[in-house]
Amino acid sequence: MRVNDFETAISALGVSGLEITEMKMSATAGGQVSCVYGKIGDLTYLLWDCCGRGFRFSINPNVEGCVVVSQYELLDYRRDVQFDLKFE
Repeated sequence: MRVNDFETAISALGVSGLEITEMKMSATAGGQVSCVYGKIGDLTYLLWDCCGRGFRFSINPNVEGCVVVSQYELLDYRRDVQFDLKFE
């Protein structure tokens, strides 16, 4: 899928406060998107693979300590079908 396809499908989820933070492109697949990173607020981080399957990582605000997310690809994402994208 291309950037426009992902942007449209992510908007169609209708999740309030959802923002795209980064898109990775595949150099070998002619400009196809290989994965997309997003977040909802400061506690929930999302990942979509090249097929639009959704994954989520949530930070527990009750755990002592500070977590600064600077590299989205290093988070421990878990599969979450509620964020799966539907491409038209």
